[in-house]
Amino acid sequence: MSNKDGNTAPGSSHQAKTNPQHWFTTEIQQMMYGFGDCRKPLYDTAVLVEEIVKQQMISLLYQAMDVAIMRNARFIGLEEFLFLLRKDKIKLKRFLQYMGLKDLKAIALKGGEEEESPETPDKPPSAKKRSRMCHDFLSSIDQTGELISLFEDIDEKDEIKHERLLRAELRTRGMDQKQYMEYFEARQASFNRRYKTQRFKEWLLTGINLEVKPNPHALEVLSYFSYETVAQIVDLALLVKQDMRASSGDPLVRNTPNVCVNLYDLSPVSGPAAPVVPTTPTQGVLSPPVVSKSV
Repeated sequence: MSNKDGNTAPGSSHQAKTNPQHWFTTEIQQMMYGFGDCRKPLYDTAVLVEEIVKQQMISLLYQAMDVAIMRNARFIGLEEFLFLLRKDKIKLKRFLQYMGLKDLKAIALKGGEEEESPETPDKPPSAKKRSRMCHDFLSSIDQTGELISLFEDIDEKDEIKHERLLRAELRTRGMDQKQYMEYFEARQASFNRRYKTQRFKEWLLTGINLEVKPNPHALEVLSYFSYETVAQIVDLALLVKQDMRASSGDPLVRNTPNVCVNLYDLSPVSGPAAPVVPTTPTQGVLSPPVVSKSV
């Protein structure tokens, strides 16, 4: 899924300016590369991923709006998404960790000082406010203590994030300095890095009518979920690619690690060549019995 002519197709720059649905195609191409896709994903593939992400985020936004209406809230905030994630402990824990990292980044940007300010739809989030809001809301709806315990189990391993990091580490082993810096930039791509929240807000909210509007906290959450959606699409695509290349006669194929690195695409600058993955059954291993078509 590569594009030899570059990151965009002919006429794509004009399309990106006129169609708000395709404002983040270039960033999505970088994200796909950072998550394990080829160096230059096809423009049409990135457009399809962007459309899927936008549809998913609009659906999530409407679900959050329904929760906000039930709560009689003036705007969609962080609490609505916490309520929607309450039954998925893995994603909720990953989301809480992300909120904690955003708090640390906000504190660092403010020189280590925490800013206290009332929550308003037009005012950006303050330092340490995200984690406190998450804890307060989850405490109000948690009757068993399972949700609050997610703040304490910080050493629990996240299998999905571990596989992504392992995939990235394996991919960078054969890179020179220039290739690594390009891959590093791709790993930093996101929906808010270059254009901040305003462009993401226009991209997401153009053409839809909401009874309750999202506040900056909600837009930040939706940007995070958009990024995670791209990652999940690439993860599933790599799994499909791995299954297509697997040999039906290999008895160990089901026990191989779930790390979808295309070893044939790696070209180390120095050192030994990449290991060759056998595509035929190992010698001495019995082939599966042939089943008659009449059965």
